[in-house]
Amino acid sequence: MPYFALFGDYKRQFYRPKSKNYIVLTNHNTDWDFFLVGACLPHQMYFVASEHILSGFTGRLIKFLVDPIPRPKGASAEQTVAMITERLKQGHNVCMFVEGNRSFSGETGWISPANGPLVKNSGAGLITVATHGGYFVDPRWSDRPRKGPAWGEVVREYTPEELASMSEEEITAAIRKDLYVDAYADQEVKPGRYRGKDLAQHLETALFVCPQCGSMSGLRSAGDRFFCADCGMELEFTEYGYFRSPYQDMPGPRFTTVRDWDRWQQTVLHDYFDANREDPEKLLFSDSGLTLKRINEDHSRSIISTGTARMYPDRLVFEGDEARSCFFLSDISRMSVTLRDRLMFTSSGGYFEIVSDHPYPGRKYMLAWRYLCGKTYR
Repeated sequence: MPYFALFGDYKRQFYRPKSKNYIVLTNHNTDWDFFLVGACLPHQMYFVASEHILSGFTGRLIKFLVDPIPRPKGASAEQTVAMITERLKQGHNVCMFVEGNRSFSGETGWISPANGPLVKNSGAGLITVATHGGYFVDPRWSDRPRKGPAWGEVVREYTPEELASMSEEEITAAIRKDLYVDAYADQEVKPGRYRGKDLAQHLETALFVCPQCGSMSGLRSAGDRFFCADCGMELEFTEYGYFRSPYQDMPGPRFTTVRDWDRWQQTVLHDYFDANREDPEKLLFSDSGLTLKRINEDHSRSIISTGTARMYPDRLVFEGDEARSCFFLSDISRMSVTLRDRLMFTSSGGYFEIVSDHPYPGRKYMLAWRYLCGKTYR
């Protein structure tokens, strides 16, 4: 499989667990993290896998190899939790990527407090495994993987006896501490070179607010270049994962890392949403050339319409060529982004996804929903 060649520089820390059966929790940066984590431990594990990767030839191969526990994106996780609990009670081992999403910025994302009760009530041990380097080897926002150093390490094992003496909140706090990884902090300690082509490809799906002019629609990528079509700002993305000016006579970039740019971008979004949340007719942003689909119970998709998504302070509207669909934010119970820019969400009307045949920042719709609805947000 070609992906394995990308991890030729992968270094693992092999570990023999003390617990008879255990749940493994880990951070998430590549679509092949289950192989990287599995290489650190000796026993068979059942992986919790996002529903979207279980379709097509690759999905059938994954099902054959590891028989994963499916986790629908943007839908209720109750059935998934029940399946995890059942396999642990049967004496099997389970591995789960607790962020639920690969990182866009290189930092470990939000980890739900629901993980504390899940671990405490499982009766199994807990092993935390942190993987490093994967963000630069296989950036979520790009189709162009690179070759460079990556490694995985067991951070800590918690026996069932230790977990019994900890509160659910203490377990969640321990998980968050163990699994926090900052790809750029790793680079500062030991710089790694990640070689590849078109290093900035599709970076506009992760970073969509221009720090020079504030545009939310002008950022574009081409080859190793990242630029704003509205104001002319132009940067180069290097093999070490940093931004720099492509010309000596140009000023240096305001942000040299995706991490810092994204932190600033989210602050800008907060202010923008707060300034406009009282005006329900304010169009926050929109994107055209998208397709709205319904996800059926058998995981098949039915096309509803093709057209434009529009985000308002209180609703997401899809203006299609065949139908107009309106989803009030308060009626959306779950929303997530899979792959690079596929938006998935659940409302009282069903389970839906918005897809595109061209790169667009679907992530900004999820960020808007989370903030405007008062969800835990980072």
